[in-house]
Amino acid sequence: MGTVIDAHVHLFGKGDLPAQWYKHVKERWAAAYWPNRDPEKLDAEGGIVDPDGALLVEELDKAGIAACVCMGLDWGVEFDDPAVDVRAIHAHYGEVQRGFPGRFYAIAGIDPRRAEAVDLLEEAVKEHGLKGLKLYPPSGYFPSDPVCEPLLSKCVELDVPVVIHTAYVGWPHVARYANPLWIGDVQLAFPGLKIVFAHSGHELWVEEAMETAASHPTSYLELSNWNWNLAGDHDDLARMLVRMRNKVGAHRMLFASDHLGGRRFSGERSTLGQWVEFVRDLPQRAEKLGLKFGEDEVELIMGENAKRVFALDGAG
Repeated sequence: MGTVIDAHVHLFGKGDLPAQWYKHVKERWAAAYWPNRDPEKLDAEGGIVDPDGALLVEELDKAGIAACVCMGLDWGVEFDDPAVDVRAIHAHYGEVQRGFPGRFYAIAGIDPRRAEAVDLLEEAVKEHGLKGLKLYPPSGYFPSDPVCEPLLSKCVELDVPVVIHTAYVGWPHVARYANPLWIGDVQLAFPGLKIVFAHSGHELWVEEAMETAASHPTSYLELSNWNWNLAGDHDDLARMLVRMRNKVGAHRMLFASDHLGGRRFSGERSTLGQWVEFVRDLPQRAEKLGLKFGEDEVELIMGENAKRVFALDGAG
């Protein structure tokens, strides 16, 4: 088996995400119990902080993952600006890339409604070596909105991909903006743009994600969040991955997990190794279901496609 690359992870330091978002998370957690807990006694940030990436890389090692692509998130327009500004976060990602050469790569997270959005992207790519742009539409915009056009044009100019969140996400975000059907307008306006469908519509909009990606030669289905389905029927999950392959081809699928560095998702709580094993075993799983999946196709999905899409020279 060739190089394994996780094309969607997260790495946060203290103050990287808005305080208002953490407040909502604690309220949601507290309301999940009866009697409700006191949200002020809950720690939403401590479990996901991994500033130097040590915990993340340790989990990658245990799972046999050679490299990862970290997604930046900019929720400062939607909520309140975090203590650490976007420029500083991108600079830090650049430092982590240099600290783990060939193992850690990062994508700039930028809200297109920022006045300096285009400058932030150019700086992230040219000065810090980041590998593309992450858009998070549930923050309150469609990827087809005119406000996104300058950033998407800059992606084409810089020859970097855009990763667009396409999974259902609940309160306090606005789910409807994540429906992947809106990416069709982006494909039409920017036919040569490399577009990664983060989460492949998991799970509410998977049909929309597959159909929209299939029609555009440089659109890719990315598999993060589908690892959550390991808790369910493994045959159904294997059939879904075969369907995705049938729609877009194995050469347009990216192995990914949405794994977060931090103690809450490390050690016994991590399912990274199980996800790697599941996708590696797709040829055998498919055969038992009367389907076909080639070893060469698995190799493309597990890492070779990510190398090509994100230009990961020296990965692994």
